[in-house]
Amino acid sequence: MVGLFTNLQGEIEPKEAFSIEKTLYCGQLFRFYFKDGVFFLPYLNSLLKLEEKSSTIYYSVFGEALSDLQIKKILGLNHSINKINSYLAKRDPRFKIVIEFANGLRIMSLPPYETAISFIFSIQSSIPVIKKRLNTLSEYAGHCIEIGGEKFHLFPKSSDLKSLSKKEISLLKLGFREKFFAEFIKKYDETFFENLKQLNYEEKRKELLKIKGIGEKVGQCILLFSLDELSAFPVDVWIKRGMKYFFNEVGTERKLSETGRKIFGEFAGYAQEYMYYFLRFSDVKTC
Repeated sequence: MVGLFTNLQGEIEPKEAFSIEKTLYCGQLFRFYFKDGVFFLPYLNSLLKLEEKSSTIYYSVFGEALSDLQIKKILGLNHSINKINSYLAKRDPRFKIVIEFANGLRIMSLPPYETAISFIFSIQSSIPVIKKRLNTLSEYAGHCIEIGGEKFHLFPKSSDLKSLSKKEISLLKLGFREKFFAEFIKKYDETFFENLKQLNYEEKRKELLKIKGIGEKVGQCILLFSLDELSAFPVDVWIKRGMKYFFNEVGTERKLSETGRKIFGEFAGYAQEYMYYFLRFSDVKTC
């Protein structure tokens, strides 16, 4: 169990649009909790407690201390959202309705090792199933922070996962993903992903695609959500529908990813997340 090294409290008043709900429910991550109007977000060796009131974000940090600047980066508050939205609207005016609907959504900066495992688990799986598997995995390691009698498990480190037994892995019920996960935890660790951050977009992409179980879509998710590549453009079933609906574009994940990056340029990742959120939660029907 991780001790309560600190219980920092503070508040952040975003200068531009921000919504905790839109940010957390747009498919970037799977392990967060909502209780009585408050969000709890495990992040490495810390637990963030977040509450949004009257455009102000009130936070508490349990576990390892996090600075205001770190919290802002985690939540994507270091991005100039007005500049990004203006840029995307100019790239294609048809997209303004999507930008307006999703405004406030931010692309987070998540731990790449955890993100890679999360999206390997996500292959052909529903969000509740992904979350259940990740929670089970986190419980194995036993690192948790307890608040008011409730335990919040932190994601395991690579050193924890290398000691998993075959039985523990089988209990995750990963199906065909099991062989990908078993090889991943054997070969890769946090240092591998820290080193990736030093590479350019295409170099990162190629290195990720060398990992068994990581294809174009999963690789693009890792690039966008944890490796600071805001031009990445993951393509899933929702984005395939959106690309056909808005731009009459069809094709493979690779082709549509390249097309999305050409249309939306350096902030294609924001366009992708806006599109996903719009298609999931608006009344527009694409098929």
